[in-house]
Amino acid sequence: MDVVEREYHNSERNKDYRGVDNPAATEDDGTTLRPDLVISVQPQQGAVRAELPVSTLDWQSNSRGQFIPVNGLDFLIGVSRLLIQQTVELTDLTSRIESENRYIVRVPNGEALYIASEVSSSTQRCLCGSGRSFIMHLHDNTRQEALMLQRRLAGASCCFPCRLQEMKVITPPGDYIGRIQQNWTWMVPFYLVRNANDDVLFVLEGPAVMRRSALMLSEFKIMSGDSLRMVGRINHGWDRELVNFVTTITFPDHAVQPKHKALLLAAAFLLEYTYFERAKSSCSCC
Repeated sequence: MDVVEREYHNSERNKDYRGVDNPAATEDDGTTLRPDLVISVQPQQGAVRAELPVSTLDWQSNSRGQFIPVNGLDFLIGVSRLLIQQTVELTDLTSRIESENRYIVRVPNGEALYIASEVSSSTQRCLCGSGRSFIMHLHDNTRQEALMLQRRLAGASCCFPCRLQEMKVITPPGDYIGRIQQNWTWMVPFYLVRNANDDVLFVLEGPAVMRRSALMLSEFKIMSGDSLRMVGRINHGWDRELVNFVTTITFPDHAVQPKHKALLLAAAFLLEYTYFERAKSSCSCC
């Protein structure tokens, strides 16, 4: 009787330790599947995935494919054209002092690459109008600052040859990559695009007009550094799809470096303020 009870207790003890927690005690049922490969833990429901650094919705700009940029200038890789569209500020409709401008830099029929925001003083916005000095911050889709444009207070007329327009281009954390410099001329607007070594990369040449207001709808040619051939253009006009005035940049084919495209983008912003933007009639501009 003792032997029967001992065997019964041994069988019950082995039964308690059988299962996945103790594979060695599990009886062999003839299968070749390893017990340690059996998935016993189900994935948690409602797990939150990390956010993508780049939006993949409505990516119709070109066939460059999806990529994760290392810095803000990488968004310009493979881009042949850009649109600069100014946003509508409600304070401009209710206040007599012009507000700080905001712009969207996008690929035609594609995604927005940068959001540009101006930082300037209200005194200069009221007294100097579109000729004011400012700092323009451009943030990419990852909400990181990609470019910083510094424009000084200067005149764009031939009456001020000692202090003409100039804009510096800086990338975070403070690397100077070049500047856009206006040359003194009588009628034809003439700008030089220089790199960090002060070498002339491109020349911007506008139409010959006497009044700057006539350049509201115009085209600036992007010439090569020696001014011998036209390699691109910057034009300002009415866009029927966006129902707004936009500035369009057509990059040169050989301007493959993102830094060169960033300099041309800064030049387009300088032309936007100098010629394309109309100061409010209620402000006394000097």
